[in-house]
Amino acid sequence: MAMTTTCDVAIVGAGLGGCFLALLLGRNGHNVVVVEQGPAIPAAGADFVKRPGMGVLARHGLGSLVERHALKRDIVRYYHDGEAIQECRYPDGFLIRPYRELVEVIYSCCSMQGVEFWFDSQIERLEHDGERVARLVLADGRELRPGVVIAADGSRSMVRQALGITQETSAYPHIMRVATVPLTASVARLNRLYFNSDGWFSYLYPINEEQARVFIGLPLEDEREVFADGLAVDAIKDLVTDNDDAYDVLGPAHWQRIPVSAMRVPAYHRGNAALLGSAAFACHPMTGMGMSYTMHDAEILAGVIGAAEGDPVLLEKGLETAYEPRRHAHAELIGYGDALAGTFHDKAAYLGVFREDLHVFGDTEPTGGGYVTVLR
Repeated sequence: MAMTTTCDVAIVGAGLGGCFLALLLGRNGHNVVVVEQGPAIPAAGADFVKRPGMGVLARHGLGSLVERHALKRDIVRYYHDGEAIQECRYPDGFLIRPYRELVEVIYSCCSMQGVEFWFDSQIERLEHDGERVARLVLADGRELRPGVVIAADGSRSMVRQALGITQETSAYPHIMRVATVPLTASVARLNRLYFNSDGWFSYLYPINEEQARVFIGLPLEDEREVFADGLAVDAIKDLVTDNDDAYDVLGPAHWQRIPVSAMRVPAYHRGNAALLGSAAFACHPMTGMGMSYTMHDAEILAGVIGAAEGDPVLLEKGLETAYEPRRHAHAELIGYGDALAGTFHDKAAYLGVFREDLHVFGDTEPTGGGYVTVLR
């Protein structure tokens, strides 16, 4: 006979959004089960927490805990065809912490709130009662009966598909590679982001006192040649300037190919189920705001679920009035990422579409201008 567990909220996916929402709900006395198909907390994700996310962490007493082992930066310098063109200053700084470390901090807090995690757990199907999800059936035969279901299971969300919510995905015209390398003096000194007239881009930044992360994005035809046998370092020397000491560590690095695309959906909820994080939206990583927006979304969802107090009518009304409007904020960010990605090859066009309000403040209110200095 299948083992059946009843809970207030079932969260599918133990990434940043899923863990943070679980923590907020657990603190408010909800019985929460997080179902994760992998054996542990996912390792893949962005490393940046900007102003909106820092504000969310602070509101819930996590700011100092996350900052304790994070790097804090306040300037990014931008280059085009090897020459510095602008600097963007962040008045409150932004945090850099490897994704898995950040999620593990929140996960450890969840354990103190009684949140239950089911790792190595694959959902086989969702069973419905009208518009509502009545039961999650796992591949091992266990069943979960939740009051609310949250799909935080990534861009290929099985839950979103089972809910019948379609997605619109648009791939960017470049392939991105990422590597973790030993930290060099130039990378430790300043975050630098590069573009060139061929549509290439690169970003180098430290993730701790010993390591750096490097992204390189190229059009498909160029990527095949530059990465034919590892990285052909000479091919990027005109792109990546003022970082000469990094060349020796880039060549032997292990470069992982990662997909880059934008994704939109027509609705963020159906019945008693809602989408969160990359199950709901994806924007170009050069906006740097994805994680911050996801934490804000989780905060809103926690408020909606708490206010409903188990009433399905109040839940659906709250999702419609308080959570669905987030699609407009996400659409603006996605459009901004599209605009940036379309102008990598053209310095004037890039400077023209660069938005200080979104890049620095995201969906928090800007406190004034003058945070971007054009150098050339």
